[in-house]
Amino acid sequence: MNSSQDAGTIIFETLKNELLDLTIKPGEEISENNLCQRFNVTRPPVRTALRRLSDMGLVEIKPYYGTHATLLNMDKVFQIIHMRTVLEANIITEFIESDPSAFVIEELEHNIRLQKILLSEKEIDSTQFFMLDNQLHLIWYRERNCEHIWNMIQEQKIEYTRFRMLDYKNSMSYTAMVTGHENLVNAIKNKESASIEKLLGQHLHDGIRRTNESVLKECSHYFITPQQKDFWNNYTQQYYN
Repeated sequence: MNSSQDAGTIIFETLKNELLDLTIKPGEEISENNLCQRFNVTRPPVRTALRRLSDMGLVEIKPYYGTHATLLNMDKVFQIIHMRTVLEANIITEFIESDPSAFVIEELEHNIRLQKILLSEKEIDSTQFFMLDNQLHLIWYRERNCEHIWNMIQEQKIEYTRFRMLDYKNSMSYTAMVTGHENLVNAIKNKESASIEKLLGQHLHDGIRRTNESVLKECSHYFITPQQKDFWNNYTQQYYN
């Protein structure tokens, strides 16, 4: 490594990716000594990286207690999904009304084909699926000149990103996720604007439903107990009636 600053950046980026894809689990202790040995560095760049991760909300540093990956706050996840459903349904509706070109429709369908190819693999790469998932949604943001909004959502939804990875790795419901994407793309192709809010609402809230069934029980130690769970579960029902 060229300098302490470069080392801190490498450590930060490595740990950020591992926290986001749940290689480092919520609540897991992160030892400074282990990081020093792992990256062959002294403490200053390790502490710099951990402070940056703390500022992002990915780790919690407590004197005399140590550093731990933050727990998932489901109240925040519920609210982020709600925000995204309301915002993105409007963007997709505008996208349909803009009469997207055949090239853009092909881009959407190509993404779906890649997702199905990934499904056919013996072992599905959750990180690659996450990338394709994001790339699909980005298309309609881009076509409505809303890439900056998409980027802001990505920057603010660390909690939701980790929740999605937990859904991917625990429920393994990739087929259902691809079906949700395909339903949205078909609605776009057929200019069915009226169906978008319900289709998107179901697609984005399905992870919550899967979590309620299994993950919250099996991985309860990953979560801060939600205070608004009943409210959001009742709210979500509108997309399934």
